[in-house]
Amino acid sequence: MTGAALLQMRFTIADLPRLRLRVGEAAGLAGLDEGRCEDFVLAAYELACNAVLHGGGAGFLRLRRDEGLLECQVSDDGPGFRGRPDFSGRGLPLARELTDGIEIGGGPGAVVTLTVLFRTDRQLVD
Repeated sequence: MTGAALLQMRFTIADLPRLRLRVGEAAGLAGLDEGRCEDFVLAAYELACNAVLHGGGAGFLRLRRDEGLLECQVSDDGPGFRGRPDFSGRGLPLARELTDGIEIGGGPGAVVTLTVLFRTDRQLVD
């Protein structure tokens, strides 16, 4: 991830309500319009819930703005995806549907990065 860091936070299950609020505030301040912001927050929240449920009970979220896009990366120290990600649950498919891009990786644990594009008047016309 490149660009300016807007938010970085470690979280556990107790932090999820605060994480949701902070992601919404940061995305709004970055200039994401209201409808896109709501979708982005829900997608990031789903990833954070997955990190808590499947990634060892905690995770780390990074939110950055780069040229024309907003990225949210959620990582954890759990077992990772061990091959292919499991799309049988609700979180990853919903995150994929609500954003413009999703990248799934790992190292130790899982690393998922969501991307949304900032819409300009020109993009809306095209």
